[in-house]
Amino acid sequence: MEQHHIAPVVFTIFAGIAGAVLVIFALLATRNMQKRPGKLQNLAELIYEGFEGLVVGIAGEHGRKYVPLVGTLFLYILICNLFGLLPAPFVAPTASLNTTVALALLVFLYVQFEGIRINGIRGYLGHFAGAGKVPLFIAPLLFVVELMGELAKPFSLAIRLYGNMFGKEQVVMALIAFFALPLFKAFYLPLPIQFPILLLGLLVAFVQAFVFALLTAIYLGLMTEHAHEHAHEEAHAH
Repeated sequence: MEQHHIAPVVFTIFAGIAGAVLVIFALLATRNMQKRPGKLQNLAELIYEGFEGLVVGIAGEHGRKYVPLVGTLFLYILICNLFGLLPAPFVAPTASLNTTVALALLVFLYVQFEGIRINGIRGYLGHFAGAGKVPLFIAPLLFVVELMGELAKPFSLAIRLYGNMFGKEQVVMALIAFFALPLFKAFYLPLPIQFPILLLGLLVAFVQAFVFALLTAIYLGLMTEHAHEHAHEEAHAH
């Protein structure tokens, strides 16, 4: 079955299943928390602490509030990606542009919301103009350039994730269709020719989920850095 023959509703169903898997994992890991954690609680704490170190390292202490978002994005995208490694009828929701665009828009809108909430409208617009960092006559040009770059971010996020997952799906399907099936029909040799690509797909699944989460943390850190610097200066002044 070729990728473009899969109905969009199938991707939606598996995207919902991925969300349900994540919710169930969260409930099981936190339903009876102990000082001496069990395996699931220990795993959940390790994941949280790992992303806490990552986000705080990028955005500073004020970025601690973004850890749940960044960690959830990583886990959700990872589950979606791993679905693509399972036999039919499983498909990777992230091999659909609809899914990746929705995730990218969610990140984009939240970054803008946080930028306005923390910096105010004036500070938010000043962020694009390089307020206080560049000469005044350069600010209008910089504003346009930075604004275009900001608008390009969701497209970059969506296309990068979609391209990698869709490409992996197509390579596996091509190897099965043009090599594995003909060899099996001719010599009854069930050779898993696509197996090396599936191993590579496992690596890609982790890397792409991590890259998406990492870029989300970076975008939030860049958008809120001015408020963080201002708060740091005020703390030193006091």
